[in-house]
Amino acid sequence: MAQGLVIHIEVGSERHTEVLAQERIRIGAGPDCDLRFQPDLIPDAPPLLLELARTNGHYHIAAFDPALGLTHNGAPLTEGRKIEDGDQVQLADSDFTLQFFPLSAPPALVPERGADVHVAPFIQDAAIEAAATARRDDAKVFLREFTRELMREINPSTKLITLLFALVLVGGTLYLGFAVFKELKQSRHQIETLNNTLAQQNKQLEDSKHQFEQVDKSNKDIIYSLSLAPKLRSEYGSGVCLISGTYIFVESGTGRPLRYPEPQPTPADERVPQTEQAPLLTPEGRGPVAEFPYVGTGFHVGGGFIVTNRHVAVEPWVADERSMVFSSTVNGKPRLTKLLAYFPGIKEPFTLRFKQSAPRDDLAVCTLDTTEVPTTIPALPLDSESDAAAVGKAVVLMGYPSGPDRILASLPDEDANNIKQRFGSSVDVLVGRLAELSLIKPLTTQGHITDYEAHRIIYDARTAEGGSGAPLFGQSGRVIGINFAIFTEIQDANFAIPVRYAITLLQRAGWKSEEPEKETTANTNAQVKEARAGTATNQAH
Repeated sequence: MAQGLVIHIEVGSERHTEVLAQERIRIGAGPDCDLRFQPDLIPDAPPLLLELARTNGHYHIAAFDPALGLTHNGAPLTEGRKIEDGDQVQLADSDFTLQFFPLSAPPALVPERGADVHVAPFIQDAAIEAAATARRDDAKVFLREFTRELMREINPSTKLITLLFALVLVGGTLYLGFAVFKELKQSRHQIETLNNTLAQQNKQLEDSKHQFEQVDKSNKDIIYSLSLAPKLRSEYGSGVCLISGTYIFVESGTGRPLRYPEPQPTPADERVPQTEQAPLLTPEGRGPVAEFPYVGTGFHVGGGFIVTNRHVAVEPWVADERSMVFSSTVNGKPRLTKLLAYFPGIKEPFTLRFKQSAPRDDLAVCTLDTTEVPTTIPALPLDSESDAAAVGKAVVLMGYPSGPDRILASLPDEDANNIKQRFGSSVDVLVGRLAELSLIKPLTTQGHITDYEAHRIIYDARTAEGGSGAPLFGQSGRVIGINFAIFTEIQDANFAIPVRYAITLLQRAGWKSEEPEKETTANTNAQVKEARAGTATNQAH
């Protein structure tokens, strides 16, 4: 029950607190108010601002001026509202605030003491001394004297027991504190040990996870490498062409083609002597022109551009033993007369037009002599930036080793002999017939990179003469090199030019990649000189 009310008044920076216990409390600037404030605090304020009445042990709002816009705890003020501890009444549009704190009455009944109350003499003396002193700190003097006299009255045994108890209490507290500290220290040490053990186990787990990832990656690489050749054959086999060419020798100065000697009639009973020497060629007579057919490999890179070797598209005689034999016996110059490209599934050949070549790299770029490249000829993707060209990586070679002979060898003997007897008079006719029968298909072999240098890739995928210019695919499924030679002293040791050199040559020829553009890392100035080992010979296919 509220026996009084603490009223805290706050106006701006001014604060004032009053304690009132009337049944009705009037607050305002009027002379009959129980709590008055200066009229200038609230301009135009009425004499009575607020009246409180105590009912049933609680103060309630009895009356107020509604025109002032008073609020109770942020809500509009209403009559009969109960005043709770901490309630606020605020005047609208001003910083005038009233805050209330009801007071409970002290106990009304005090138990009576006995008639003969005994007061210790030292307490009585201390009280008299405190009452006689003129200083205002009477309570402090009384407390000091009380404590001093109390200590005099206590027996020494009591003091000793109290001291011992205090020592035991302090010692027990220290012992418990030390025990708790030691236990916490041991717990902390055990936690650190467990954390270290857990960290080691986590590290071992991470190492095991890394090993499993490596094993899984190796397994995936093995599985991928096993399926790499069929996948590449299916996707890009139609973009690898068989190149069929012919060159002749012409007389220096006149340009007349050199011919075989005219056959001389001989008596029926006279045998023609056999000789191993090459027949003499001459620009005179009506004998057949000495033509030297050959085959090679090339591949389409988009836009009708074909990449192959220079010794296939420009100077086939430099790698042909036949031309070496004839060039030593005749006075003539070789001249390329025909260069055709046969693609799988296409019966008619395309004439190749020379665009660019790099003698040092044995590379050449040609274009198909056609207005529109058939959609069945895919563009082989080139890869000059990945790590597919590394020792131990799987590679796939796709080309035409041994030319039409290898294609005929894959046919039944009867069919092969029939084709050879009817169309084997020349390489051009034979290849043309194979194209008509849709038998032009590249041979796919698989191996691994055995060595890698700046200017060449050495690998063991099998190939033979006719495979010059064949694309060498890496594990990325893209072309990483162009086959150009074999090492005759070691079986399955073949050489390829890194594809970045071909990309540079293609760009000079006007080729634009059909793939999204990306920065090329090729640097033609970084090419290193080729090293030729003593007796080792690189025989061009």
